[in-house]
Amino acid sequence: MSDIKYTDDGKKVLVVGKLNAQQTIVQEIFVSAGQEIPSGENFVVKSLHDAPAESWKEKNLRELEARYETSRKKWESEIDQQGRRLSMIKEKAKLHADALFKFVDKADSKSMQLLKKVMSGQITHIFVSGYSPEIYEWEGGKGAYDVDNFHDRGRIEGIKLMSIYGYSDGDLEYRLHQYRDGRGGSEQIWPTCSYEEALKLAQAECDEQASVYLNEKNRSFSLDKWQKIEGIVIPAGVIEKYEALADAQRLQRIENLKKELAGLEANAPKKSKP
Repeated sequence: MSDIKYTDDGKKVLVVGKLNAQQTIVQEIFVSAGQEIPSGENFVVKSLHDAPAESWKEKNLRELEARYETSRKKWESEIDQQGRRLSMIKEKAKLHADALFKFVDKADSKSMQLLKKVMSGQITHIFVSGYSPEIYEWEGGKGAYDVDNFHDRGRIEGIKLMSIYGYSDGDLEYRLHQYRDGRGGSEQIWPTCSYEEALKLAQAECDEQASVYLNEKNRSFSLDKWQKIEGIVIPAGVIEKYEALADAQRLQRIENLKKELAGLEANAPKKSKP
């Protein structure tokens, strides 16, 4: 079967011979037991093709099916992605709801009362703990406003951003950002409704830091910062230890300077007598 062709209607045929200049005698090829064999009566056709012919309808249908298959895969992928997104959203919503319910269940009335005071604008003073403890007025220069002091401009840019973090154990944490849009750093703050209330919190924190300092669990104590807070009482033992350590450091520095000076004198060039 060296001369295989295809008819207009897609039949695979064996060319038997030419009938005339316009017509060709062919025999259709069938498949039997996996083998292709010419079978049936010969017939005459006017045109033959080297490959199976495809009508416009068939071609258009094939292209439509290909586009449909591409679109089907695309939309199935989109549906799967949306399904995964929806599952994640549901899971996040569940986590948020669970955390909120836990917070409401465990939050004490004191925390909720403070939150009400913050939201209603009753806060007057802020206590900041840590390595730079201080108390300042909420409406003061370092309070609620983002002030541009570049080249002594003193221009108010807006209100600083205060973030409130609620934890599932019922605690609330307040943080004040450096700028109104949340840029820069932030520090944990304790809002209060009076200086006395802020001082009470500061004194408790000072006593705790002093205890750690005196028990050798911490080698540093922000004495100068605590002394700037009006009304704070620093234990005498803390001051004595702080000053003793400072004296020891000064004496050590003096000894180091003496040794350095002695070394410089020993290595100084000797001037020859004229």
